[in-house]
Amino acid sequence: MATGLVLQGGGALGAFELGVIEWMLDNNVKLDVVSGVSIGAINDTVLAGSKHDDPRKDLSALWNDLTTLTLPPPLDIANGKVSLFGNPGMYAPRGDYLNFWHWTSFYQTGPLRRTLAKYVNFDKLKPSSVDHAPQLILTATNLASGKLDKFDSRKMAVTAEHVVASGSLPPSFPMTTAISPGKGERPMPYWDGGLFDNTPLSKVIEALENDSTDSQKTMFVVNLFPSSAPLPRNIPEVINRMMTLAFSNRTEKDLQRAHRTTHIIQLIEELDRLMLEHPELLPLKDHPGYKAVKERKRPIHIVEITNTDVTGPSDFSPGAIEDRRLRGYAAAAAAVS
Repeated sequence: MATGLVLQGGGALGAFELGVIEWMLDNNVKLDVVSGVSIGAINDTVLAGSKHDDPRKDLSALWNDLTTLTLPPPLDIANGKVSLFGNPGMYAPRGDYLNFWHWTSFYQTGPLRRTLAKYVNFDKLKPSSVDHAPQLILTATNLASGKLDKFDSRKMAVTAEHVVASGSLPPSFPMTTAISPGKGERPMPYWDGGLFDNTPLSKVIEALENDSTDSQKTMFVVNLFPSSAPLPRNIPEVINRMMTLAFSNRTEKDLQRAHRTTHIIQLIEELDRLMLEHPELLPLKDHPGYKAVKERKRPIHIVEITNTDVTGPSDFSPGAIEDRRLRGYAAAAAAVS
């Protein structure tokens, strides 16, 4: 079996992805290719490049670092907002107030670079690596070209800057300079990949299709932003709902296209069986459409794992993180049962 995992961006909602990954590792699901954007890129990078033989250790420690402090009563009502003042494992407020009028972000991302250095062996994320790490594919929006760039560990050395670039969501975080992919590798400015596509399905589909083995292909897609959600009650919730609608609609369309492709491949497989009984159909093998579908070899079984609570993407408090992790674990188990 060739297996892929797609993780979205969504801030603290990424703890749901943590639970999904833990379920997969607990149940010996071998991942061949993992793709992510923003917080999904961070989770995937630690999963693929973990310094331990068991990635669960580094993933657990990662989210301990991303968890904000707990305020005592009666201040505990603000626990979900503590991250507005910074997150020790990911970002910190800027301090150059005299330069305020030239700011392009409110925070700096030095803490994330230090966190990645603690838990990721980036030597495992190079084409020349001899480690059996999953293929890692991250995406970020190239500010110069306005297009989505793909950082693929099978084709280039993925670095901490690529991970930070994938999560550089404006105006919170600054643009990040990272080496671009392709023959003309050079430093380029990047913003969050979710601005272009928060669910990089096509990257995993392409990697699974390029798998030379005639094996069953499965793609797990973790959807952090379902279409339905409670009505917003304040401005932050309005902004959150706007993002949810944009991400969920794009994801729904991407998944529909992926399912259609699978159905077409299955149709061609049925046609192959009919050709054995009806030789008059054999000329169809010369049809360009037939050849194009046959290049995809096997259909990809898509397993959707959906988060049902989209509230508080900036809530990194201990209770919220643990609740999402447990729900992610349960959702993964239910999706494959």
